[in-house]
Amino acid sequence: MQKRAFPRPLLLPHVAVLFAALFTACSPRPLPSLAPESPGNASAAPFAWLTYEAEAARTSGTVRGPSREYLTPDAEASGRTYVRLDKDGDYIEFTAQAPADAMVLRYCIPDAENGGGREMDIALLVNGQPRAEIPLTSRFAWIYGEFPWSNDPSLGQAHHFFDESQAMVGPIKSGDTVRLQIGEPGPSDYVLLDLVELETVPAAVPRPEGSLSLTDFGAVPDDAGDDSPAFAACVEAAKKSGATIWIPEGVFRLNGPRMKLGGVRIQGAGMWRSKLEGPGTMFDGTGEPLHVADLAIFGTVDRRVDNIPENAFHGNFGDGSTFHRIWLEHHKCGFWTTYGTKNLLLSESRLRNLMADGVNFCDGTSYSTVERCHLRNTGDDALATWSPTTPDAAGQPSTGNSFIGNLIQFPWLANGLAVYGGKDHRIIGNHVEGGVFSGGGLLLSSGFDAIPFSGTIRAENNTFKDTGGDSYIGQAIGSLWIYALHSDIEIPLVIDGLTIEQARGDAITVHGPKAAKDIRLANVTVDGADDHVIRIDPAASGRMEVKALRARDYRDPLVQNGNPENFGVAVRE
Repeated sequence: MQKRAFPRPLLLPHVAVLFAALFTACSPRPLPSLAPESPGNASAAPFAWLTYEAEAARTSGTVRGPSREYLTPDAEASGRTYVRLDKDGDYIEFTAQAPADAMVLRYCIPDAENGGGREMDIALLVNGQPRAEIPLTSRFAWIYGEFPWSNDPSLGQAHHFFDESQAMVGPIKSGDTVRLQIGEPGPSDYVLLDLVELETVPAAVPRPEGSLSLTDFGAVPDDAGDDSPAFAACVEAAKKSGATIWIPEGVFRLNGPRMKLGGVRIQGAGMWRSKLEGPGTMFDGTGEPLHVADLAIFGTVDRRVDNIPENAFHGNFGDGSTFHRIWLEHHKCGFWTTYGTKNLLLSESRLRNLMADGVNFCDGTSYSTVERCHLRNTGDDALATWSPTTPDAAGQPSTGNSFIGNLIQFPWLANGLAVYGGKDHRIIGNHVEGGVFSGGGLLLSSGFDAIPFSGTIRAENNTFKDTGGDSYIGQAIGSLWIYALHSDIEIPLVIDGLTIEQARGDAITVHGPKAAKDIRLANVTVDGADDHVIRIDPAASGRMEVKALRARDYRDPLVQNGNPENFGVAVRE
């Protein structure tokens, strides 16, 4: 069928800024500051790195892709393309466009024959001189079988291929030649390189006056010992004295059981400098506010078990908890908050390489915000708020939660943003890129036994690129996906300033069997869709009004309405 094309529309101001910041793949990509600075916030931009796509580099390897085929590395790679290195001396090489001293490498190496991962190194050379050996592992990648997955390769259906390695690598100047190179591989060895990020690490945060250092209680950085007893003792002393807990530079191992944490303030020297690592880096809220800043927390979760809360932060975090500039990896979820949590703020943080949600404001969590954070490679909705009616839930709606100015890349399952029932939520100024399966940019749903929507749901000035497509419901979903599953959506869904690029199917879809009675879209730009701009499922009912729609490169007709008798669509281009 024919695709219809309009002249390229004039971009709205917020979209123009974003597009200018996202350069093409042949150039390093500075990541945008997507939302205005918060009042009184003088911190550096949260996306202060440059991204170098492997396929745009000089290479002796093989460029693979692009392909969106599920269960392939291509589908999970940035731009659906990567470089394979599998011969002695294979490399990628590029010219640094700005000074840096730290690197993040997104890669894939083979799993062990029976699962559980393996290790390799890749050499970093700067201007031809060896600089470092970057360690790689497949322990936290490669899952198999049906949901919720397994580490057993015999089950087939391998996916979740990529992980990341981080290293402070010493000074790299603008104009330096940066090379990543493998040695002689074994018969089945290879390295798939997706992207490299270079950045400059900020100066260390100074120790707060009067704070209690973790090392004062026996913790030793950068050794193999268990620092869990020291951490627990430091927390107890801080609760009694009111002093801040200081995590100095270095890696501290927490090998003990998960801990209860609340009523304290934890300060690190910086997310590149102070790190808690190990199976004990999981914390249950006590109902008291918790404040954590400038710290990395890396777990050891390598599979998904939904009846175990293997989340970095789980439960009730009281009124007014704050989390600033933290870096979370290798947990099931980053945050799973519950009833009693309100006015929580998570900002300028990195949540990457997780087995499920990045953040789920669940079960009555209210008036809480995630702003200016980077989420990548999450195994379920990257940012979600859910109001469940399940027997173990409080039965209270999550109310007034906000996701503002976040950058979300490559969820390997589910959506970038999702709202399941509740009241008066705001989704503002986010960019979602590269869904894999059931991967809409934004899902507004009355499913998963959610408390029915109330108030108004507002989504403003969001951009979704290369999202949507095949899904668990057996039908393709849109980059914007509205799913009235378990209850009618009676309230206004107000979507203004939406940009959709390269939709992997329809740009916007509405599914029943329940009604979505008041969908209001305005200032919508669709720049490429494999199918229609709007598709209404035959089981859907309700009404949609679209004002100021500009679209190009899509499949005719613009609106595919499967139930025109029960679903009204009014479009003004």
